[in-house]
Amino acid sequence: MNIKNGLSGLVTAAAFSVCLLAVPGISGAETLWDEPRAFVEFSVPVERVEKASISEDGLLWIVLDDQGRTELHEMTRANLGQPVQIVMACQVVLRFTVTTELESGRLRVQNPHQGLIEALEAFL
Repeated sequence: MNIKNGLSGLVTAAAFSVCLLAVPGISGAETLWDEPRAFVEFSVPVERVEKASISEDGLLWIVLDDQGRTELHEMTRANLGQPVQIVMACQVVLRFTVTTELESGRLRVQNPHQGLIEALEAFL
């Protein structure tokens, strides 16, 4: 095998690989060039908080009141499989894809923003 034929084979193989990635219907190919999915935004007023606490490992736990729990449950039921972001006190609290209906009304926030902690100070 000479160098010219070897390089030609590499270029052909690379082009074939790129074509495979760009063909719709092949597993994973659609996700490479799709537009980012829009999040369903769910706003939770601070008034819907029943209590909040910060654990020793720095997680912020928020428990919603009855109305907040009901609204969260209805939103997750209506958006199964969809990406959602929960906003509270003008801060994105959580981003996730809904895989099940949330009934507990408990939210766990990793690395909470200082503005959110200040907004929830009365509940801590």
